Amino acid sequence: MAAPQAQLDFLVTAGSMLEWHDNLDRNKPGLLELTGVSQHGRATMSGLNDYDYQSLSFLKSDETHNLQQLRTVTKSAIPNEILEHFKHIKCHCTMGLFPEIGRAWLTIDSEIYIWTFNQARDVAYYDGLSHLIVSVGLIKPKAGVFVEEVKYLLLLTTPIEVIVLGVTFGEGSCNEMQLMNRPIFVIATDNVSISVIKGTDDGRIFLGGRDGCLYEIFYQAESSWFGKRCKKINLSQGLVSFMVPSFLKVFSEVDPIERIEIDNSRKLLYILTERGSIEAWDISTDYTNARRLGRITQNDITNQAVSLITTVDPSIFKSVKAICPLSADDAGKLHLVAVTQCGVRLYFSTTSLIVQQQFNATAVCNQGDNTGFGQSVTQPPLSPGADAPKGLYLLHVRLPPGYTPNATTNKPKQVHAAHYTEGTMLMITTQQQEQDLLWSVSSAPSVNFTYLVESTALESLDGVVWGLAEVQESSKRVLKSPLNSARHSRKVALLTNQGTHIIELLKMVDVLRQILLSCHGPHHEEVKMFFQSQNQREACVTALLLATSDKYRGGDIALWATQAFMLYGGEPCFQHQKFPNASNRNLANQTLGINTTTGRERQPMFMSTPMPNAANSPMSYPGSHFNQPISPIGNMQPSQAVSNENTPIVFSAKHDGLYLYVSRMLRSIWQMRCVNEQFCSNLTYSDCTLLQADLRSLRSFLEVHSVHDISSSTRVSFDPHLERTNSYNTIMMNNTLLPIPEQRILSEQAQVEEKRSLSALNLFVKHACEVISLWSILNSHSFQLICLQLSPEHQKMLKCCTFRDLLLTRSEVCAFLIISLINLYLKDKASVSEVSKNLREHCPNLYRHEDDVTYKATELLMNAKNCTSPTEKEQKLRTTLQMCKEAAPTLPLHSICQQFISADFFEGVIELSAVCASKSDPEEVGVHFYNNGEPAEDREGYTCFATRMTYYKEVQLMLDHIYQAACNKSQVQEQAQSPSQLKGKASDTRNTAKQTIPKIVAQTLRVKDPLIHVTLYEWLLAHDMLSELLDVVEPSLGEFLRRSVSRNGENVVLIDLLWKYYEKNGHHSQAAQILDNLAMTRSENITLEQRIEYLVRAVMCMRNGNVGSSLTNGIFLKELEDKLDIARVQKAVLVAMTELARHKLEASTAVKELNYALYDITQLYQHFAEPFDLWECQLSILNCSHHNDPLLIESVWGNIINSVVEEPGTTLERSNRLFTKIELLVREYEESGACFPFAFLIRELEIKACQLRLPEGIVPEKLVSMNLDVELLLEYYSRMISMNERVWANEGNEWHLIQSAIRVVSLLADNAQSIWYRSKRRIIGKAQDIVAGCLNICYQKPDTNRLQQSLKELQSRLQRLLV
Repeated sequence: MAAPQAQLDFLVTAGSMLEWHDNLDRNKPGLLELTGVSQHGRATMSGLNDYDYQSLSFLKSDETHNLQQLRTVTKSAIPNEILEHFKHIKCHCTMGLFPEIGRAWLTIDSEIYIWTFNQARDVAYYDGLSHLIVSVGLIKPKAGVFVEEVKYLLLLTTPIEVIVLGVTFGEGSCNEMQLMNRPIFVIATDNVSISVIKGTDDGRIFLGGRDGCLYEIFYQAESSWFGKRCKKINLSQGLVSFMVPSFLKVFSEVDPIERIEIDNSRKLLYILTERGSIEAWDISTDYTNARRLGRITQNDITNQAVSLITTVDPSIFKSVKAICPLSADDAGKLHLVAVTQCGVRLYFSTTSLIVQQQFNATAVCNQGDNTGFGQSVTQPPLSPGADAPKGLYLLHVRLPPGYTPNATTNKPKQVHAAHYTEGTMLMITTQQQEQDLLWSVSSAPSVNFTYLVESTALESLDGVVWGLAEVQESSKRVLKSPLNSARHSRKVALLTNQGTHIIELLKMVDVLRQILLSCHGPHHEEVKMFFQSQNQREACVTALLLATSDKYRGGDIALWATQAFMLYGGEPCFQHQKFPNASNRNLANQTLGINTTTGRERQPMFMSTPMPNAANSPMSYPGSHFNQPISPIGNMQPSQAVSNENTPIVFSAKHDGLYLYVSRMLRSIWQMRCVNEQFCSNLTYSDCTLLQADLRSLRSFLEVHSVHDISSSTRVSFDPHLERTNSYNTIMMNNTLLPIPEQRILSEQAQVEEKRSLSALNLFVKHACEVISLWSILNSHSFQLICLQLSPEHQKMLKCCTFRDLLLTRSEVCAFLIISLINLYLKDKASVSEVSKNLREHCPNLYRHEDDVTYKATELLMNAKNCTSPTEKEQKLRTTLQMCKEAAPTLPLHSICQQFISADFFEGVIELSAVCASKSDPEEVGVHFYNNGEPAEDREGYTCFATRMTYYKEVQLMLDHIYQAACNKSQVQEQAQSPSQLKGKASDTRNTAKQTIPKIVAQTLRVKDPLIHVTLYEWLLAHDMLSELLDVVEPSLGEFLRRSVSRNGENVVLIDLLWKYYEKNGHHSQAAQILDNLAMTRSENITLEQRIEYLVRAVMCMRNGNVGSSLTNGIFLKELEDKLDIARVQKAVLVAMTELARHKLEASTAVKELNYALYDITQLYQHFAEPFDLWECQLSILNCSHHNDPLLIESVWGNIINSVVEEPGTTLERSNRLFTKIELLVREYEESGACFPFAFLIRELEIKACQLRLPEGIVPEKLVSMNLDVELLLEYYSRMISMNERVWANEGNEWHLIQSAIRVVSLLADNAQSIWYRSKRRIIGKAQDIVAGCLNICYQKPDTNRLQQSLKELQSRLQRLLV
């Protein structure tokens, strides 16, 4: 559904040109400029020169045919049943119009009659009053105050009260009006006669009293604590009116209010009094903020007007009879026009001229940069700032026809009513006593002038006019399109004493139609004159209005208008001149700039007084900026020097007319938001219908008349006397200074550029037709519901989107809305065939063939899910998949895949995703990008890679669905099980998923794209399905794991998977290297136990027979074994440190450090074992490092013994602990050599036994039980005996060592049979030496008889063992 780039470029080109032409159109001289006020900076006057007023004959070359600017539509008499009541009139009768409901009214004394003035069928009346009706008003009520049936409020005033009646309308085609029997409100007038009633569009009611005061009726839905439901407020006097006694008002001068007019666009109200004074009010939003801006009396008006025009009778400025507000659409800076009895028009503004000049200066500076298509610069909003209303100022005086030197018409006299609409002023004058005359003064036909030129027309009426008002359309348009305004003429109803007379104010399209009919075709001088007297672009737009009108389609009028458009629309060319910006010729890239206003600023805007002497007629006035449809490249004047360089293009009037036509058609919606905050469309269905009709008419016109036909160079030449006003021909005359071949080349280039621009417009019109048609289709459904189905991102985009964005750059928004619309049908299980057909018919480019196929496939898929037969279901699913493959990749893949998943068609998701990825990247650029290592500089490759991965995301979503379904199933089972059965819930979930996922894995791996493999691996990894992942034997898994590890070097899970993958696939050496790195990784996520396990596995891998016996592998194996030994030592340190951490805070930190990394042997000793006095660990470290330092080793052993002995407990407990510890250490270090100082150990143990007063001979008994070498034991005891140290005496038992020696020898004698016979004699000989040494010591000491006896018995026993 997305538009191709070439189409987007064309749309941007057309959009830029449309905005330029719209900006040019908006900056045409307004009423303030045409009257010369903005140029002169003061109040001005006009109407004294011949060219100020002209008849429509100036549009023709002769007087053969008369042109009309007024046309009578209908005349209808007052209904007979109402006329019958005139016979019973007593004292008072008034008449008027209710244009809002298409009715006229008549009061006879206390009764009112209302009837339709177009066809006198519906007559309503009200006779429920007992007093005379003074004034009548019809008001549209405030929203939400009354029930919906009450469409209007009818106000009837009597001398004593104001009665408010509800107006309803019956159902059906007759639409009969009905008045409610009982009044809604009755308000006292406080003895003030109400002369006029007027209401605003938002339901506020204003009354004009005979006392000269302005009143407002305030009403609300319910009464409040502090106010009534309805009340009358005196805005003129406020609270003072309640405090001043009524009898005092008799002595004040009273000027009754005669008329009230309201400007709803500016919230301004104007009052005209009987004495000709005018007041201006700012009514704001409620009565509390209403304020009077200013008041100007009749004398002030006359004095100011006389100061501007001194050559006429001052009496013509007196007696103002009518006031007409100028809406924001009519004039930006002029707000009110008043008409005197002699037809003089007085233009007022509520903003002083000084403020306007300051505002204009600012606007001119900012206008070029800040104004876009659909944004007004001539009509700034009224705000409390510089442009807020502050008073009432006379800015221009316009004399009526008849005051020019060569006037041929009479002067209007006795003007008593007036009406202003779209540049046309209608004045009612009294021609005879019972007959009025209608004057029409219009500036509409004179759009080509830079000063105010008006045409006049007169029409006699059948009677005296009692009221006139503009006829409102029954179906009021929400959108105000300049195009529709130019096509549809305004109608005005005149109510006379004879009935209703409806006239039509003819537009320029009606004038051209008159000319074509009178000339029987376009080939006539009058038609040429029309195109020349008008701005050529405007004339082309007028011709297009006729050519594309449904009313004239297929008839002569449309044909003649088309021919005139082709004949007199000029042709493109290049204007030769030196121009600084001419190098920027690319129209597609042009934007609106300050050049859009420079033409008007450079050329003076002349008033009719004085007129330049050189100009004898308005047609000889130099062409303004608006007569020169130069391209957005720059603003060029024909009189500038001719050069061969920098030749900007000048498009033909046909080209500019077409763009102007489209810009006016779309102006009302160009900057309009598509939806409001509640996601309701700002463009209604009826508005879409009207826009569709206009766009389709123009599209048909462009289809019949191709771009080549419109830009053809075959033209009918104009007469020389016409060419002086044609800026296009003036430029072409400049081109004749060039050589003929160069002229031909430039002409061809200009035609090429124009064809390109027209082609862009043609494409834009077709695209706009489709977009508006789509919007119409959306409006015919539940638009808000469609929007609410969008994603939050798309909803935000839609809220910010204008119709300009939708037409030019936001085609994806249309796609989102179409998808949402179709999904709405599918959600309701409705057939999409009809809506698809409708979309294909009206939006063939927004809803293409593949989109149609996609949604038909979606419907088929929904039917497949309801099939009971597996074979039929499989067939429909396969058919759906094939249809989707044909539409790929331009289809809503996510939606289709979700449908496949719901139908358990998982294979379809895989295949469709793969096909979409393949079609989106047919050259496999994304695959090459991945295989090449994903280089950062390859932007194209990354884009294709990302696109493929986006498609493959659907596979992950499918796997998520399966896994979640298994989890949900497990949860249901959990609710039905007892707590004892919930233990294996997680494993059950995984097992359930494992039943389906292996099939999907196998199907996915059959696709040859490695990127879909990556998608699968990522999902398995994310869901901890590591065993399933390792079951994959594809080489792509190894590459995936390698890249993952390189990107996430600290991810232990990935590294663990990688070595397992290598080990499983026979790459043991690589697995060992990864395990080694894993063990050495500094991480809190790996415990020391795991590190040791990694090293063990690494050693096992390197010892595998497939590794080989190379020198490198051998060295690596030896390193691994050494690391393993050290790691085991570190484990011992960790165990000891963990035990120590229970009592010592610093040890907790050491525990974390020991788990964080592997350390070398030196670090373990210096940082952990030594600082924390871990003696056993120190011994283990010394042993592991083969450190040979006897003194250090003996010191460690001594500390171990002391630490055990010093622990609290009884002597027996300490003894048991000591020998248990010694036994463990002996087992570990007995064979270690240097780390087992046997002699030191015996001596230390004997000393401790002596100190603790342990039983005699306990040390020898324990050592012998440890299976130590008896010969060494005897040797070390023999040495200690021979040394005869004083230590034993110092410890309290001088004979302790001798007692232990006796026990050693006794144990030897007891187990003599276990001694190897070859060493028996040697061992017994050493034992005899010990006994002899002991006896020798005993002989030297007194009181040793018992010891001597024991030694001698032992000696005899040993002697017997030798026999």
